[in-house]
Amino acid sequence: MDLNAVLGIFFRWLHVSTAAVAVGCVFFMRVLVPAALSQLEPEAKQQTLLRLRRRLKMVIHPCILLFLISGIYNVITAWPGYQARPGFTHLIITHMVLAGIIFTIAIIALAGHKIPSWAPKAMIINIVLLLLAIAMTSTIKWMRDHPPKHPKHSAPVVDTNP
Repeated sequence: MDLNAVLGIFFRWLHVSTAAVAVGCVFFMRVLVPAALSQLEPEAKQQTLLRLRRRLKMVIHPCILLFLISGIYNVITAWPGYQARPGFTHLIITHMVLAGIIFTIAIIALAGHKIPSWAPKAMIINIVLLLLAIAMTSTIKWMRDHPPKHPKHSAPVVDTNP
């Protein structure tokens, strides 16, 4: 196996693993933790949430960095194949824009020392966007691995000269 194949596998797994960690962390913090903390006094609940939020930052920020590194490598190596098939470039660019939105929401929602009032809703939006990005990526991967068996034939050229 050559170095390009090893790097391709490594960066694909890095990208997929990072996605799993990010989705799991955000889901845990937004869905499971509030239910678990519902029995605590308001002050203890707030302190626990702030400590957990700090830990979430320490996971999400490296995830963003790993997404960027692995995503850039994956796009650079696969770009010629994307350009060869119509529609691929649009899907990849849409995926990158979606990733930028996800990263922005995560960075802004986790900034500062206090939890913004809109942060819980933003994290739900991020869960949905993360799942949408995963669905988009799996579709792109499937399309890349399954090219059409018969290329589309262009319409016959009609000679209009008399």
